[in-house]
Amino acid sequence: MTTSKTLMGLMIVAGGLVFYLYQAQSRETEQNLLITALSAETSAVDALTKVVVSDGEQTFVMQEQPSGWTLNEGFYVRMDSLSDWIQALKNARLIEAKTANPDNFPSLSLTEDDLRVRLYQKQQLVADIILGQTSSTPGARFVRYADQQQSWLASELNDLQSSQETWQLAMIFDVPESQVQAIEWTADETLNLIRDSDQWQLAGETAAGQSIDQGQLVTLAAALSGFRIQDAIASNSPPEPLRQSFVFGLAQGRKITLAVYGHEDEAVIKVSDSAQPERYEHWQFTVPDYKLSTLLMNQSEIFLSETENGDQPEAVESATGSS
Repeated sequence: MTTSKTLMGLMIVAGGLVFYLYQAQSRETEQNLLITALSAETSAVDALTKVVVSDGEQTFVMQEQPSGWTLNEGFYVRMDSLSDWIQALKNARLIEAKTANPDNFPSLSLTEDDLRVRLYQKQQLVADIILGQTSSTPGARFVRYADQQQSWLASELNDLQSSQETWQLAMIFDVPESQVQAIEWTADETLNLIRDSDQWQLAGETAAGQSIDQGQLVTLAAALSGFRIQDAIASNSPPEPLRQSFVFGLAQGRKITLAVYGHEDEAVIKVSDSAQPERYEHWQFTVPDYKLSTLLMNQSEIFLSETENGDQPEAVESATGSS
């Protein structure tokens, strides 16, 4: 009986000790968080409505809108960059207290004119952090809460950099060529091209007697792959004339339309996407020359010449005979 009571007492004591240590560890972890407001959020970006990153004279205001996050009330934000930043801030831990002397802040890049991030949930400011220089301590960076003089070493933040390229969306599509199953191409006439057994061919009456240069069609179908813009211009009125347009039908039923307007030295692209009908409605884009040259391809370039077409059966026969 005495032994049983002793064992039960030891178990109660042990259980209490485990509970105490767990609570103490939880409190310590919570205290070490750089931004406690993000700790309970599964997706930290979804918890925020505005992020302001400033560095000297550059200020980037990223705000959630019904159509997506926008940059400085203009074009869209690179969500991969924003997500990486917020995740790093969520994971960051305070390692060690450092100087609280404001005279030391310039040498550590901890002034209010240095790299600073402000996070908002609706209209409420939930964090205002200055990110200073990296430390000699591996993986550590000097940080300071903007309203406090105490500085710290913090983890997880060394990769955070800010620039226009960091924040503005540049690649608006990256669709593999293999996903494009049909192309409706309107220029001098409308050509309907379909992929059948991994070969491109013309559909309908225009198909008679025409042979397709498969290499050119692969190039055209790949126009959506790595579709990177140079500039986004807020406008509903692209320059005349309409040069040509392409409706790319994808395997999942999605359709992406690219329309080329204006003369070659001022050509812009209007984009529509059936998966996000309003996303690019009020925008037009300039694109790199290599992408523009593909979209300005002449329709005649996709057809094999009579010589090339005539050589095909002979090549096939030769290949068959040698097998």
